[in-house]
Amino acid sequence: MRLPRFLKKVNKVKIDIWNNSYPIFIWLVTEPIVGLVDSKIAGLLGERSLSGVGIGETIYFVLVWVFIFLAYGTTPLVAKLNTQQKFRSLAYFVNYGKNMSLLLGVLGTVLIFIFSEYLIGSFDPSSEVGEEARIYLWIRSIGITFYLVNMHSTAVLRGLRYPKITLQSALLVSTLNIFFSYCFAIILDYGILGIGLASTLSFLITSIYSSSVQRSKLQLLTQSNENVNKSYLRKKFFSIGFQILLRSMFLTGFMTVLRNQASLLSMKDIAIQHVLLQLWSFGYVAIDSIAIASQTLISEHISKGIKYYKSELYSNLIQLTAIISIFLLTTSYLFLDKLIIFFAGESFSQLSNTQLRLLFSISLLFGSFAFLWDGVLLGLDKVYEFAFITVWSSIIGIVLAIYLIQRDPSIISLWVALVASLVVRSFLGFKYQRSE
Repeated sequence: MRLPRFLKKVNKVKIDIWNNSYPIFIWLVTEPIVGLVDSKIAGLLGERSLSGVGIGETIYFVLVWVFIFLAYGTTPLVAKLNTQQKFRSLAYFVNYGKNMSLLLGVLGTVLIFIFSEYLIGSFDPSSEVGEEARIYLWIRSIGITFYLVNMHSTAVLRGLRYPKITLQSALLVSTLNIFFSYCFAIILDYGILGIGLASTLSFLITSIYSSSVQRSKLQLLTQSNENVNKSYLRKKFFSIGFQILLRSMFLTGFMTVLRNQASLLSMKDIAIQHVLLQLWSFGYVAIDSIAIASQTLISEHISKGIKYYKSELYSNLIQLTAIISIFLLTTSYLFLDKLIIFFAGESFSQLSNTQLRLLFSISLLFGSFAFLWDGVLLGLDKVYEFAFITVWSSIIGIVLAIYLIQRDPSIISLWVALVASLVVRSFLGFKYQRSE
């Protein structure tokens, strides 16, 4: 892809950030877009199906994002080993992660099959909505293994400086998912089952593609003669994995509380909360793409013995984040109402107001820096601090959400809790990334 005109006049660091960020940006954009399209298709089937997708997708991503360390924990270490030219160690680490992806994927599917009734019941849905959620969740959970394998393969390739494969896999899985979802759910009249089946088939095909590319790129590396410290690499994998797992459990638990508390208000509230959180996920993808790209850049940076704090890379990352966060603050405040009507329908328009728009836009402002610090801390190998700030900010958010919803049972209370959590997380992240 050609550089935008304004980047041709800026420094090489910004160009490097751009080259590593834009494929990730497109990947992150396509994921919530597919979620919104699925919501739109479910909405065509009826409010019951839309609520079922909201519940089922929440449970699915709670489990999937618990395993996010396969992506976030893999890239920095791959970049480090590649920079140090420890290719034998790199090959062992990649193969070990691949096997763990397969194992965890199967485990995730089994857990959903066993506990789906309990998990769905925690949302207290009507019997009809609960049945829709169960059908969707069961068929989609079969694809967890393929999702994790694809996530691991693209993470490895980003660490090897092949970020464009992330772009290619994202476009492939999104195109297939939208096509299959419409065909199965609407044309073939499979209903909500068709939406779940579309996701499973899409990730099956895409995981085969990304795995084959990863294999071919690893074969291009030259041979190295270092002794492979297998116990160290396994320990490193699980050490990083545990901290990111801990972080993911608290963060996904917090996001689940935000959805679950909405479901206790009404089925219409859970539907609008589902759409709002999808839009919110879409809003911060530009920053998240920079944060993920920064893992590789910072890991390479410090592996060469260069100090990160107050470096040119440090300054450029903060400048770009500030510009994007202000843009998100402004546009989300101006256009949130129209987006809600487009994706959820005219009947949901009365649920939005000035207070909700303000909270939504502020959450994107502070969330931008919170997500940037995630990537920076992982690139600096500060995994403990990465986990610590999210664990404590999530606890604060959960306590606030439950407390405020009892005092004022409305969507507003939930978004106040989210903003408070992000403020804490962004300030703690800023503190920890300043020291090396």
